[in-house]
Amino acid sequence: MSVSPMTRRSLLGAAGAGAVGVAAAGPTVAADPSGAEAETVSSRAVAEQRLVNGRVRALRTCGYAEAGDGGGALYRRLDAAPDEPERWHLRTRDGSWWELADDVVSVKALGAVGDYDLSTGAGTDDTLALQAAARRGGTVYVPGVDGAYLTTDSISLLTDGTHWFGDGLRSRITLVSGSGGAGELLGIHGSAPSTPAGPPQRYVQGVRVSGLHLDTSDGSNDNGLGGSFCRDVQLDNLYFSRVGRKALTFQYHCANIRCRDVTVYEAATEPRSTFAVISIEGQTAGVDLSYYPGGTTSTEDLGGADVHDITFSDITCHSTGYNYVVVSNAHRIRMENLALGDTGGAGSFIIFTRKVWDSHVRGVRGGDTARRFLEIGELADSCTFEDFRFGATTGTGADGRAIRIGGTRIRLSDGSFRHGNATPPEAIQVAGADATITGLHVTECASQYVLNAPPAGVRLKVTGCTFVSSAGAAFRVKGDHAQLSGNHFRTPAGPFAGRFEGPGNVFTGNDVAGAAPGRLVVTAEGSVVATLNTFETGATMTFDGASLYASAAFGNIGLTGAAPNLVPLAGGALHADGSGVLRVKGSRFTSDTDGVVVGGQG
Repeated sequence: MSVSPMTRRSLLGAAGAGAVGVAAAGPTVAADPSGAEAETVSSRAVAEQRLVNGRVRALRTCGYAEAGDGGGALYRRLDAAPDEPERWHLRTRDGSWWELADDVVSVKALGAVGDYDLSTGAGTDDTLALQAAARRGGTVYVPGVDGAYLTTDSISLLTDGTHWFGDGLRSRITLVSGSGGAGELLGIHGSAPSTPAGPPQRYVQGVRVSGLHLDTSDGSNDNGLGGSFCRDVQLDNLYFSRVGRKALTFQYHCANIRCRDVTVYEAATEPRSTFAVISIEGQTAGVDLSYYPGGTTSTEDLGGADVHDITFSDITCHSTGYNYVVVSNAHRIRMENLALGDTGGAGSFIIFTRKVWDSHVRGVRGGDTARRFLEIGELADSCTFEDFRFGATTGTGADGRAIRIGGTRIRLSDGSFRHGNATPPEAIQVAGADATITGLHVTECASQYVLNAPPAGVRLKVTGCTFVSSAGAAFRVKGDHAQLSGNHFRTPAGPFAGRFEGPGNVFTGNDVAGAAPGRLVVTAEGSVVATLNTFETGATMTFDGASLYASAAFGNIGLTGAAPNLVPLAGGALHADGSGVLRVKGSRFTSDTDGVVVGGQG
């Protein structure tokens, strides 16, 4: 196929803006500066019935079916018939072929109507027009309508540099699929790998989608917008409603994705769903990609190397039937300014699972959950969660911890929530090494501990936090070398405020409520340096057995008994009793005057 040597400038000059106003009076011929001619007709339907003079090189239509229906466009004459005629081609009665020449093409110029009525289910099926717009690529405009554009199948953007844009909430595309679902409403896909550990056969690049409203009518197996084997993608000013599975999902070999200004009204509405509003997933072992042309039937686990540099910002999600955010096998994921409602069923707010590293969440506002706020898996590494405000955990399940940290070098800072689930033993579990928790406020805790760190939770740092519990304890630390400083532990009715069961811990500058004995307990396997802490008057520390040999306590305020002044010795612990007499104790304290007096005391 060859195209006449015409410039877009000459086409536009021939079929100028004034053509629309005279369309109703009949065809108009204008002079073209290049010597060619252009003709304006009322609609594409009229143009198809015209015998066009050979000197006319451009056609301007003022509508698709009729003038003023929004489907007007500029066409240029082709020198030969296209190899595969498409909806953007036009054949006039004289046998001449034309193709769309506009830089920006409306879906209405390809035959979309947008009259689907959501309440009655009646309206034009725009599937073929929308899919044709996707195949053509370029810049596609989806005008706002009073109803919606109906599609019964997925729309795939496969061409580099494609840009779809609309007028926001009114540019609604509704997917009504069959019982098996279409998979997704809008897809951005390159070509899948043909070998288990190989790269994609082709990336689709430079796609942008903005100002659209995607609605999957609660369809089973239907996502809103999905991407795979793509990079350099920008999404903004999008709306999602009635999404059966995931509103936004990026899966396998995706990089440099930017999503901002997104509103999700409902997602993961499919009954008994295990899905999320936002899902990011790298390639794992055994995935069958043969449903993509030329895709391999089985893949290898890439450990998160294939999905990276994905950013979500200014995201509002009103409700979900399950989870809000799930990230799996990926790195350098950024999320900022998320406003989340309550979770439904057994859903969680944010889950990092499998190999996720160097990823960060900042600025989350969330409602209540029957399960978890944050779940950070064992293979997560070097991730931060900052500035988060959640409601309360409301469930009764044994896995209903508010926060679980299983990964390494995880940092939580500036957060707050209430923990209403009394079933699990703790509100926060730290099972990974080198976790840092700063400025966390647990304003209510119904379970046994606010924070519990099993032996694997080594080198835990807790600073500037407030833990409140009506009946439980503030913390239990079983790992070694924890540092707790500058915290407020308001657990006056608990069996103890804190308990150290591992060696080498530091407890300094904390404020501890409650006057009961044993506000701070150090077991025989543990040791701690406790200094400059403020206890409610009448409280005591308890050092069990061998902990006397390795612990030290001095400069604490409000304590009674021996613990405020305790220095370890080779054979026991040196302390001053209530009268100032120095004593050596080799086993657990039972009274203020425990131990052997050191030398002559004057």
